[in-house]
Amino acid sequence: MKRSFFVLLVGGLFALVYGCRMAGAPITELGTPEFVPASQPDSIAETGIGQDPKTGGIQLQWYTTTGAASYRIYRSDSLDPKGVPTGFKIVGNVISSASLNDTSMVDANSLRVGVRHYYYLTAHASDGSSSPPSDTIDYALLDRPGLSYPGVNAAVHEDELYFNWHDNTGGGYTVIRVRDISLVPSVTIWVSRRFQIFDTSPRKAFNFDGAAIGQLVSGHSYQWRVDRFNLGVNEGARSTWQVFTIQ
Repeated sequence: MKRSFFVLLVGGLFALVYGCRMAGAPITELGTPEFVPASQPDSIAETGIGQDPKTGGIQLQWYTTTGAASYRIYRSDSLDPKGVPTGFKIVGNVISSASLNDTSMVDANSLRVGVRHYYYLTAHASDGSSSPPSDTIDYALLDRPGLSYPGVNAAVHEDELYFNWHDNTGGGYTVIRVRDISLVPSVTIWVSRRFQIFDTSPRKAFNFDGAAIGQLVSGHSYQWRVDRFNLGVNEGARSTWQVFTIQ
């Protein structure tokens, strides 16, 4: 009699657990998502957190979490008295794609220059399971450089090409980027070595540092951009891309 009762009890517990799972209870175990590390400011390939040149928002990248159907991104703009980020709110819900090794989003929601923004994310499975939160990363936007010469869609001779922009703050480290957009896909031909400026209206010649990995070609169109950053901290600003043509 006791054995029969024990069998019935175990069987009932199994049916209860199995029935809950069949009813849609979360059963997927998801690993902790990870952000893609930020590349160096003068790297040709740009990865990780940084300002998006097009929108001016903050771009985030993370690796795919196996089993994830979506990701939720949280942001905080404030710290508690102990210096710990607090008051996180959802700023993004990104659907996962199996065709990508990592995924990304741009946060352009009420960002402020000079304010440090903190982010973490969680992965979510289609059955409702969620992962532990990722590590927290941070970024602060600086004032964006304004491009002057060559102007929008300007046509210039190679021997007359130089770059001029406005940096209202000055004193920061800077990188110039140039890519050939007449090639498909476009190719970055120069990322200058980082340099420090103290002039609010700098002027630099193309390939002044000898770091170019490609040449200017007559008839080709190019985009150029100026990035400003501070060493040792996640903060910076990227100008918009501007187009010019070599005559």
